[in-house]
Amino acid sequence: MENRAPARMVLRMNRAGRLAAARIAACMLLLGTSAAPGCTWLPSEFNLSPLYRQRLDEDGRPLEVDVLWPVFHYERTPDGGHDCRIRPFYRRVTEPETHIVGRAAVEHQYLWPLGRHRSDGQETSSRLFPLYWWRARPNGDGQRETDWYALFPFLWGGTREDGAEDYFGVFPFYADLPDFLTYNRLLFVLWPLYTRTEKDGRVGNVLLWPFAGWGHGPGGFRWHRIFPLWMYAADSKYWRWSLLWPFLHWGVERRDSDDPVQHFLVWPLWGQRWSDRVFGWTTLWPLFEGLEIEGRSRKLSLLWPFFKFEEDSSDAFRLYRWWLWPVVARTVTDRQLAWVFLWPLIWLREYRDPEGVQQQDWVLPFYWRVHRDRSDGGSDDFVKVWPLFHVQSSVDADGNETGDWSALSIWPYREGNAYGIEEAYGFLWTLAKGRRRASDDESMELIGNLYTTRRRGERRQTSVPLLFSYEGDAGGGTVWLLQCIPIPWTGTSAPVDAAEEPR
Repeated sequence: MENRAPARMVLRMNRAGRLAAARIAACMLLLGTSAAPGCTWLPSEFNLSPLYRQRLDEDGRPLEVDVLWPVFHYERTPDGGHDCRIRPFYRRVTEPETHIVGRAAVEHQYLWPLGRHRSDGQETSSRLFPLYWWRARPNGDGQRETDWYALFPFLWGGTREDGAEDYFGVFPFYADLPDFLTYNRLLFVLWPLYTRTEKDGRVGNVLLWPFAGWGHGPGGFRWHRIFPLWMYAADSKYWRWSLLWPFLHWGVERRDSDDPVQHFLVWPLWGQRWSDRVFGWTTLWPLFEGLEIEGRSRKLSLLWPFFKFEEDSSDAFRLYRWWLWPVVARTVTDRQLAWVFLWPLIWLREYRDPEGVQQQDWVLPFYWRVHRDRSDGGSDDFVKVWPLFHVQSSVDADGNETGDWSALSIWPYREGNAYGIEEAYGFLWTLAKGRRRASDDESMELIGNLYTTRRRGERRQTSVPLLFSYEGDAGGGTVWLLQCIPIPWTGTSAPVDAAEEPR
């Protein structure tokens, strides 16, 4: 079906009263998940929810389409991409240009957050946890690398374009894995029978992990152990011994400095560390502990975790912290100011970093407030009264605002930990929501599209299922009574007083 201008749609709808049911059925059949054309011979604002709803722009292209709410949903994204959903099972999102590589991206989400497939022209990744995970991307040298696992954590593999990497592993029988966990390389045979690790040139070998092992590396690094009988480790900066772990420990730290520190511990009775500028002690560890580094820091713990005091005045990291747990705690650093009351319920914090200043107030789990003044001149705000509602907004340096709000607001996380959740499952708990996609683009809707309105520039579109819809601007527009009888409307405002979104 071709797009039509709104005036031509008005003429065609003069006979819609008799044919409305047939047209709706035909539109539902012809509507693909991409929602590219829409039903342009219906009003641009048409609402028979939960069966069918559409909202078209001035050119007749779809902005939003719902079929059998909440199952099928389409909307055009603010950057001109497409967001298609079959809730809660599947979602497809296109991005005309990504911020990272400047290329178009396509993302598929299924059984979110378990399944995802994304490609941006440079990196492609796919997962359906725990069945499989796969990723292909160029490394720092421009070589294409592919990594994957299946039936987590049992099967692992990967290759590199130049053939330098070609690995495969079957847990627990055999694996030789690069860049695994925190290691540059991890190899095991009949785990835990034998494990080999490599990290920053240091090599470790462990038999019957973690009981027996040995290792070596640059700078004189070496270690060996038969746990718990003895353990030994040393390099240019320290050496450490343990016998009958955890009962007896001794050694020397900071061997490469002008003030090496010796230490011993007979756990849990008594421990001590000392040098010309350091003195520390502990008894019944971790209940009682004290440490003083001359001219730098002090630390005292009494009946840990109930009382602790710590102060560090070094140039690299300034710290002042104390707590009387769980009643009150105070932390001050070069980047953080924080109070905690009735841990873990009440948190009042301020963070400073090169990207800006962030303030956080938390009364868990019922109240969150986050405010950030960004270094680029913009700001971000988030307020949540759980589970009743949340409001968030972002303002750029030019004063342009985007954001959203919803009631109820059940999901207990935000930002990256909330990605995709509202789109897939929000219909289960959201009674009303609003969104500001741009400074001149605001919308609001009730559950099931029982009332929905959107303003883009001077144009407003509003509808209530079956009863009416409206489309127009400050100069007037058209009311579609019963969604099919057009009534011209002139004036400076819409006939429906659209609800104001919270700020």
